[in-house]
Amino acid sequence: MSIAVTVQEAQTKLHELINLVESGEEVFITKSPSIKFKLTLQNTRPKKRQFGQHLGKATMREDFDAPLSDDFWLGE
Repeated sequence: MSIAVTVQEAQTKLHELINLVESGEEVFITKSPSIKFKLTLQNTRPKKRQFGQHLGKATMREDFDAPLSDDFWLGE
């Protein structure tokens, strides 16, 4: 269910509107017929990290830790 109120109504009933949003209702604040704002509940908890989510998506060459040639270091 969604509820629409004017800016003036929202100013006087803000606490009540916040409780409605917390309980899962959609609340819209209308300033004019074409301008609408939606109150939403912001999720403050970060998503839990999942181990191995990118497993196999990065690869490393076999010679990754091999010494670099003198040409590389001397810029020749």
